[in-house]
Amino acid sequence: MYRDDIPVYAELIVKSLNLEQGQRLLIKSEPVHWPLVNEVARKAYVRGASLVEVESEHGELYKARVENSSPDYLGFQPRYQSVRYQEMIDDGWALVSIKNPDDPDLLAGLDAARNLAARKALLEIQHPWRKQLQSDRFPWVVVAAPTPAWAAKILNTRANQDAVDRLWQIMKPILRLDRRDPYQAWVEHSDRLAARARMLDALRVAELHFAGPGTDLTVRLCEQARWIGGSAKTPAGRRFFPNIPTEEVFSAPDCRLTRGEVSVTRPVMVMGELVDRAWFRFEEGRVVECNAAQGRPALESFLKADGGSRLIGEIALVDVDSPIFRSGAVFYNILFDENAACHFALGSAYPGCIDGYQQLSQTQREALGVNESTQHTDFMVGSQELTVRGRSHDGTSFDVMLEGRFVL
Repeated sequence: MYRDDIPVYAELIVKSLNLEQGQRLLIKSEPVHWPLVNEVARKAYVRGASLVEVESEHGELYKARVENSSPDYLGFQPRYQSVRYQEMIDDGWALVSIKNPDDPDLLAGLDAARNLAARKALLEIQHPWRKQLQSDRFPWVVVAAPTPAWAAKILNTRANQDAVDRLWQIMKPILRLDRRDPYQAWVEHSDRLAARARMLDALRVAELHFAGPGTDLTVRLCEQARWIGGSAKTPAGRRFFPNIPTEEVFSAPDCRLTRGEVSVTRPVMVMGELVDRAWFRFEEGRVVECNAAQGRPALESFLKADGGSRLIGEIALVDVDSPIFRSGAVFYNILFDENAACHFALGSAYPGCIDGYQQLSQTQREALGVNESTQHTDFMVGSQELTVRGRSHDGTSFDVMLEGRFVL
């Protein structure tokens, strides 16, 4: 049962951060996850955390605001939020984000314009902190934990403890919690992903072409792009695991040069709304046309948030031998679904994918085609029918994936 495994899961989460003695920790979570939050805090204090704070991401409160607040107040954020996030940057707080809501459909049907107004203000407040997070300035990890409503949606059943336990049995092997030493299992898996990333770097990939049903997409990489997979390191060299689970290797596109059409192969939550069977057309890097069988208003609202929301910031390769893909489940949660299939992200690039990023000026980053945005949302394109071909900087072409599997 899930409740019996909470201490083991919490231990993995805290070990994945590799906390420094005296480091402070922020946990972002919905109230439904309090049992896991409490256990993570307990483990963090045992490992030397000086303070653990919890930020409640309460979906019902957010929904109440979007539905009922005066339009004049939707964009308001108190000044102390900026001060708080800056202090966390300055003091190097670690982060645990339990990133799944109690009910994944809670925000469905919200007015898209009002939702954007409230969400955009919060994203702008958090943007400097998120940029440091994406630069791995401090250790962070994103995880998820089963809830009755989430389990019911995935399993198409009633929302109860039985559904939670059934979902947990699917999640445990994906999280490698069925291993004798889960943390060591992640270390070994991370090393395999890092080796794959080094192989792609050695090939000096300049361009990737994705082909499949409804997909004919060419993605050009930044000239200084590198591939990343598995664990990350802080500037001081401390290893941590940003995502549990992770099955991807990823890099930074030149956001000005994406071209072609792409069909999204798995549903994705966008601004709290389910977007299904989406399709995009790119010209000169930008989304110039899109559609979706479900959730089109949320998708169009997302694209209006800022200039970088129509541009690609990440390209990721995931083999269909991923345990998440093999589970046969759609999780309606980006942490899991992005690690089931190749994907691209609209929005900001990950600074760690650009050699020398921190030494580059804003003008130099723009000249490289590094996308800047307050948003970052992944869209899955992988399947057993996907082919990926690469082209190196010297013009050599080679197969990367056939029928959704790596062939390098």
